Amino acid sequence: MVREKELERIRRELNGDGTCRIVVLHGLGGVGKTQLSIAYAKRHKDNYSAIFWLNIKDKNLLKQSFARIGGQILREHPSSRLSTVDMKGNLEDLIDVIKEWLSLSNNTRWLMIFDNYDNPKLLNNTDPSAVDIHKCLPESYQGSIIITSRLSQIGMGHTIPIKKLVDIQDSLDILSNTSGRERLKNGKKGLQ
Repeated sequence: MVREKELERIRRELNGDGTCRIVVLHGLGGVGKTQLSIAYAKRHKDNYSAIFWLNIKDKNLLKQSFARIGGQILREHPSSRLSTVDMKGNLEDLIDVIKEWLSLSNNTRWLMIFDNYDNPKLLNNTDPSAVDIHKCLPESYQGSIIITSRLSQIGMGHTIPIKKLVDIQDSLDILSNTSGRERLKNGKKGLQ
């Protein structure tokens, strides 16, 4: 598997001592931050009671992501307070109820992946479409969070720079894994 060092570092940082377990994967677009998050989630899925994927590229995608998570939680826990919230209504209400659910004392092993946090609401960012991730984070630190971003100055958690792949075989391994084409991985010619 490629990027073993990065995967091991993510695992080490997220298996902390119960304090804030946030990892920020940052690097240029296309270097594999999302694929690395997917690989981590697949490899460690048995360590988590739930894995939630959020696209935080903009507020609309974030709202869709939280609505999907709300539906996922409701399917597993139909009597939760989420049953009283309009999933297509106010984003802040939905986020608050999901954060409350994640902070319950028996929800200790979840993983949230915030993908594409490239337009964060920072002091120097006056873009009205910028997203404030702090409003989305649970109050308790009983789960784990991975954030992918092109920016290194997110200002939270453990930052892990992701650099472009140098070895062509590593690139082929990623392409093979994501496309399901074993022929690439085995070095055989032809894309079928």
